[in-house]
Amino acid sequence: MDLLGAVTFLRENILDDVGGISSEWGDFSEDDTESFQLRWNNEELVANINEAINQVYRRILPVKELNPLYDITTSVGVQTYNLDPKILQIQGIRSQATNKTLVRVALEDVWDDTNLNTGQGVPACYIPNYDTGSISFYKIPEAVVSYSLLVYRLPLITHSWGDTSTPIELREEFMVPMLWYAAALSYEKDEANVVDPTRSAYFLQKFNQEFPMTSAYSDTRKRRTSNRSISYGGI
Repeated sequence: MDLLGAVTFLRENILDDVGGISSEWGDFSEDDTESFQLRWNNEELVANINEAINQVYRRILPVKELNPLYDITTSVGVQTYNLDPKILQIQGIRSQATNKTLVRVALEDVWDDTNLNTGQGVPACYIPNYDTGSISFYKIPEAVVSYSLLVYRLPLITHSWGDTSTPIELREEFMVPMLWYAAALSYEKDEANVVDPTRSAYFLQKFNQEFPMTSAYSDTRKRRTSNRSISYGGI
C-alpha cells in the first residue's frame, strides 16, 4: 500500500471524513479553503500515519538489516561513536578486518576494569546506549577498522503529502492495524468538533491488541540486561 492508499483508507473507512458528497479531498492542500470541510487536512493525517508507522516499528521490530549505511569506522584512541538515528536495536557487530563478532555487554560488566577509559587494544565487546544514541567499544580501538552492524531499524522514509505514491515500508497485514493508531492520534486533535477521547481510546485499544504495548516497553528492559547470551546491553 502506498501513502495515498493509506490516507484514503484512513479517511474513508475509519474516520469517515471526506468533506461531503463529490468532494475531491485528495486535491485539497493545507491552505485551501475547501479543506475547512474536513476535520483533518491531508497533511495532518500523513503526520499521524508517520507516527503510527514508527510506533509499529518500535513495538514489533519488523525490519532487521545489514546495511553499509550503519557501518562504524573507528579512530585510534576514540571509544564512543554516534549511532544512526534510525537504529532501534543492534543485533550484532562484526569486524570487517578480522570477520570476528563482538560481544554485547553492559557497562557494569566491565566497570571494575581500572583501564576501562584508557586501555587500548582490539575491541572484543561493545556497549550500546540507545538513550543517547551512541556505542562504546571495549577496549578502546588502537587502529582504524570498519565494523558492520546488523540492526533493527525505523522506516527509512518520512512520508509527505507531496509524494503520495511512495510505498509504506510495512507488510500488508499490518497496514490497517497501523492506521488504528493514526486514528487514535487524529481524535486527540484539540478542536471542539474533532477531539473525542472515547474514540481515541477505542482505536488505541484496537492497536494495542494487535501490537501489545509490552513489546515496546520490554525492549528498554532488555537493553539493560547484562546476560550476554541474550543481552541488549546499555549504559
